[in-house]
Amino acid sequence: MTDAQAVVDYLQQHPDFFRQHEDLLLELSLPHQSGQAVSLLERQMTLLRERLSQKEKQLETLLDTARHNDAQLARVRRLVLSLLECQDLNELAATLAEQLSNTFGTSYSRLIITNPAHSQYINTSQLIVHSETAIEALIQAFLRNERTYCGGATAEQLELLFDRGMLADGSVAIISLNEGSVTGYLLLGSENPDYFKAEMGTDFAQYVADVIVRLLSWLH
Repeated sequence: MTDAQAVVDYLQQHPDFFRQHEDLLLELSLPHQSGQAVSLLERQMTLLRERLSQKEKQLETLLDTARHNDAQLARVRRLVLSLLECQDLNELAATLAEQLSNTFGTSYSRLIITNPAHSQYINTSQLIVHSETAIEALIQAFLRNERTYCGGATAEQLELLFDRGMLADGSVAIISLNEGSVTGYLLLGSENPDYFKAEMGTDFAQYVADVIVRLLSWLH
C-alpha cells in the first residue's frame, strides 16, 4: 500500500503531475464545509483566492503604514521648522505646545529647564525655568532612573505637572533633556488614560526632545 507521505513527496518532486493528468483533477473530490464534495481543481482555486485575499490585506496594511509614516514625517517637518523660527524660550515653549496640540492632538505639553542661563524667564503653563521640589520629585518617581516614561497618571499628578485643573485621571509621557549644558524635561499629557502607554514607542517624542535640546543650546 502506498504511503501517504510518499504521495506527498512525489507530488512535490513533480509539480507538473496534474498538468500531465488533467482528467484526474476532475475525478478527484474533497469534502467541503458545506458538506458537498468539490473537485480538486475547485478546491485549489478556492485556496488561491483565499491566499490572494490575504496578500491583498497584507499589502493594504503596508500601504496604510506607509501613508501614516508619510503623514507623520510631514507633521514632524512642520513642527521642526516652526521651532527653528523661535527667538527665546517662551516662544519655543508656546510654539511647541501649539504645534503638538493642533498637529498631533496632544492635550498638554510643558518644557522644564532645570538650569536656566538667564533669570528673566518666569514659570508659565508651558515653560518651567524655576522647578519646584514637588514637581522634580514627581518626575523622578515616574522616571525611576530611566530617560523616558509613558503611562498613566492621576488627575492630581497631571494638575501638578501641567498647572491645570484636571477632573479625571489620564496619561503622561516624560522625556529627559540632558546634553551638554542643557538639562530638563519634555512633558506631554493627555486626559485619555490610554493615550500614552508603557508599551508604546517613544521614538517620535525622543526625536522632538533631541531637536529641542539643540535649540536650547542656542537660546539657553
